[in-house]
Amino acid sequence: MIEWDTLIVEMSLLAAIIYFSVYLEHLVYKRVEKHKEKKEKKNITTFIRDDLEQRLRFIEESKKYKDYKPFFTDMWDSIILAGKQSLLPFELFQTLQRTYSWMKYYNTELENSNKKSNLDEKILNDLLGDVKKFIDKSYEMLDKTKV
Repeated sequence: MIEWDTLIVEMSLLAAIIYFSVYLEHLVYKRVEKHKEKKEKKNITTFIRDDLEQRLRFIEESKKYKDYKPFFTDMWDSIILAGKQSLLPFELFQTLQRTYSWMKYYNTELENSNKKSNLDEKILNDLLGDVKKFIDKSYEMLDKTKV
């Protein structure tokens, strides 16, 4: 004869163990994902900071030697294509997007000037100044953002 009370207790304990193990596995998974996301955020901000630092040096050299070359924005494009911009706070993303848009605008103006064979240094210097201003704003936002 089946002892129903023992069977019910055993099945309840088994159900509790299974539920707890699934809960624990989910908790560990979320923790690992959170750690991975935090590490990616840190790497992206370091990556962006280094890229902006190179751009500032590039601007100084361009002004110093009057050697106007286009900016390479492939670093930012790779972040966008990988979909990693969603890891950044919206305000930081917006500021960085504006900064890189100014770089692309400078590239367009430089390309148009080269096609005309008429480099207008004043316009290019003004644009480089604007790009530098936005890079400085991006640096401020990076410093304010806790990553």
